[in-house]
Amino acid sequence: MKNQLTPIKLDDFGPIRETVFSTLRNAILDGKLRPGERLVERDIAEKLGISRTPIREAIRKLELERLVVHIPRKGVVVAGFTKEEVMEILAIRSVLEGLICRIAAEKIEDKEVERLEYLLEQINQEHLKGNVKKVNTLHDKFHDTIYRSADSPRLYDLISTLGEYIRKFAQIGYTKPGRTEKAIIEHREMLNSLRKRDPKEAERTAIKHVENSRDAYLETYMTHHFKEE
Repeated sequence: MKNQLTPIKLDDFGPIRETVFSTLRNAILDGKLRPGERLVERDIAEKLGISRTPIREAIRKLELERLVVHIPRKGVVVAGFTKEEVMEILAIRSVLEGLICRIAAEKIEDKEVERLEYLLEQINQEHLKGNVKKVNTLHDKFHDTIYRSADSPRLYDLISTLGEYIRKFAQIGYTKPGRTEKAIIEHREMLNSLRKRDPKEAERTAIKHVENSRDAYLETYMTHHFKEE
């Protein structure tokens, strides 16, 4: 199996089964495990330096997320994404993001607005330094702050289930030249609408941001990584 999986240090993580699942899912979303590639429990166990039991459990969860499929006489293989599947995920995100930002505009507190301002300034500074990893981390914190300010546990859970997909799609989209600068402007628009406590504007700016992120992702990734439809 040609991939870049590295051994897991048990002392650095929580429950091993969740760590294995996250490691494999990230490898699929990052393209380290490509569509059609077989997932052999024994090989993965050797590469990660763990037993096969948590790997078996992780593969079951990956099947539920449709990231892998079991093919008779071949075994478990990476399913990958079609363009239609990515569009579906991003369409769902657009609706949820718009709704949660609309609710956040009605409930957000001054301290949360201040935190968003701080995070946005940090994003800009780290971008100017060329620190892509830090920008991605701060981007996640910016959106999570908005989600939590909506104080809607069920909606938060719904959008969190797409969290890993959204994170990977956004990171790939940010590799498009000029995308990060435009995203910072879009974040500023979202922040301004939240500061004004304007639900309609918050929803509009959130959807605009998702749509632009979608376009950047598709332009950057689709020609190299989508499986055949």
